[in-house]
Amino acid sequence: MRKRLLFTLLFTFFSIIGLLAQSKQWNTAQKKKYWDAESYFIHGDYKMAMQEFNALEGIDSSFLALEFKIGYSYFHLRKFDEAKMYFDKSKTFNADAYYFLAKIALYKEELKEAKSYIESYEKFKNENTQIEDGYALILQNKITTAEILMQDYEEVNIINLGPNINTAFDEYVPLVDASENQLVYTSRRLKEGNELDPLGRPFEDVYYSKRNDEGNDWIEAKSIESVNTSLNDACVGYSANGEILYLFKTNKNLITGDLYESLWIDDKWTTPVALTEKVNNQNSIERSVSISLDGNTLYFSSNRPNGFGGFDLYRIVKLPTGEWSDPINLGARINTSGDEDSPFIHPNGSRLYFSSTRHENMGGYDIFYSDKKDNEWSRPINLGYPTNTTKDDIHFSISANEQHGYYAATRAEGFGGKDIYLIDYLEKELRQSVIQAHVMDSASQKGISADISTLEIEYGEISGTYISNSRSGKFIFLVNPEVEYEILIEADGYESKTEILKYSVDDLMQSQHMEFNLKRLGSE
Repeated sequence: MRKRLLFTLLFTFFSIIGLLAQSKQWNTAQKKKYWDAESYFIHGDYKMAMQEFNALEGIDSSFLALEFKIGYSYFHLRKFDEAKMYFDKSKTFNADAYYFLAKIALYKEELKEAKSYIESYEKFKNENTQIEDGYALILQNKITTAEILMQDYEEVNIINLGPNINTAFDEYVPLVDASENQLVYTSRRLKEGNELDPLGRPFEDVYYSKRNDEGNDWIEAKSIESVNTSLNDACVGYSANGEILYLFKTNKNLITGDLYESLWIDDKWTTPVALTEKVNNQNSIERSVSISLDGNTLYFSSNRPNGFGGFDLYRIVKLPTGEWSDPINLGARINTSGDEDSPFIHPNGSRLYFSSTRHENMGGYDIFYSDKKDNEWSRPINLGYPTNTTKDDIHFSISANEQHGYYAATRAEGFGGKDIYLIDYLEKELRQSVIQAHVMDSASQKGISADISTLEIEYGEISGTYISNSRSGKFIFLVNPEVEYEILIEADGYESKTEILKYSVDDLMQSQHMEFNLKRLGSE
């Protein structure tokens, strides 16, 4: 943000010099309009700046600084076709236009053109260009990575989730529980009482859907009224058991905001409560969050000071007192000089998915994973094409067995704007899968809080420990295909229960559910 503002201020200085040189071409009213546009431009209000600049276009065709600024404004409004037209007009005035033309070509997957533009930038840049050399090199590397990954692509099916989920407006940030039976996402659709933001878009709201009884489609999504307000409300995290929903709520300035938590209790979502001050910070923005299966580790993104770049990934852990620890930066293996965001910790607790604008990246944000072993994170691996594209790939959600991914994209066959899609990975080998389970009182059929452990019989090792929800009795546990487990369920005042479990690959390709009924001690 600071670098972009610095660029804006520096370019403003040079354009003012150009304006003064052309001052005979402008009357007083036009000069005032230009200064008004400059004010909007410097403060990042590109929509208003573009409108004011456009009103001055054509008065002096030789004043190419104006063309560049219109292109720059369109670029930051993500209207890339319009931006390209104006950068083409102004590239002889400022070689920085070639840099932005290369970014636009990369976004459109026009790799040959992107390479040509960045070569032209390197050829024509001079002392007046404002793009740092490091940024041009980063863009060159992205183009090269895109060429490599798009040649060695993965076979997948990409499936639109359909009209019960998607509309003519934008839908994004799909979040699924570990069983893939529940879906939460953010939408900018128009609905009764929904107002428009300063850019003319409906404010964000959170929607919820679940699979139908046959399990082959999603029911019509509904707004979660208990978490939505008149401003932006976006879902940014979802627990594996589907009982905790994390939200980002903007303040009235629509820029800053905080992370909130809502709980699924008695078949409804509770009023959101702000997360601990260990996460929310007055001097920074926290944008997304993910919680471990056991609820004891929380991962989040933040642009707080003393990080490695813009947004970094952090974690806090629950202490024996029940309080949260101070934030711990995940370190240089994960965080870079760019932005890292949208963490998603796999239910196994050791694989972290996240998005980054750096590492071996092919566009805007790409999705990566890193595995934790001996308290160290491995080198992040790019998920490849077409999961990643040359656009922004962020807020990606993956099933526990890693057979399905969920993401938002703008595609020709969609319903309009961004739609939510399922990626069916045809080449991935089945890994760990989630089993849904409940522990119930055998007499009352009410949920019980119980301690559960699973043991891999072949090696005699504990593979997981879990606690069932005290209200619903619900818990989920992890298994591998073709592995024999002993599961032990214990609860105060109840007889313990042990069972032997084993699932085939075919079994785990379908949703699995178990119910354990415990008898009270002394009951018949």
